[in-house]
Amino acid sequence: MKGFRFVMLLCSIIFFACSGKKIKEKVNKVSETAGEVIGEAAKGVSRGVENAFEITIVKKDTISLNALSFGKVILYSDSSANDNRLSVYIIFNKDFNRNVWLKVFDKAGLELGRSKVLLTGKRDQAIYTDFVFDAKTNIDRDCTIIME
Repeated sequence: MKGFRFVMLLCSIIFFACSGKKIKEKVNKVSETAGEVIGEAAKGVSRGVENAFEITIVKKDTISLNALSFGKVILYSDSSANDNRLSVYIIFNKDFNRNVWLKVFDKAGLELGRSKVLLTGKRDQAIYTDFVFDAKTNIDRDCTIIME
């Protein structure tokens, strides 16, 4: 109990020895620094999560698919609440006009969904194309996605 009283007395002396304005400035400076540290940590976590959940599409070995490159791939859900839609930024390296399949496989190599889209584009054109899978399909970030 004596130790507690001594700490309280010491805090009171320090508090009254400093003007209220100086205390407020120091508290604000400490808060500002803490906010910057938390903000930087949040940015780092966000980048790490984004990199961990990156989706890659593998092209099956066909000559015509060499005419395509991929940019951003966005995974999202429809009203079923399953992640069953992929929006793929497709870059046409050559004129292209044919049906393509996206097939999704789980970690065990089992197919869990497929979607077919007619892709048409001219050389140097780029578009987002949506691939919609069955409502029961739930694409996880660790699935293998193959275009053929």
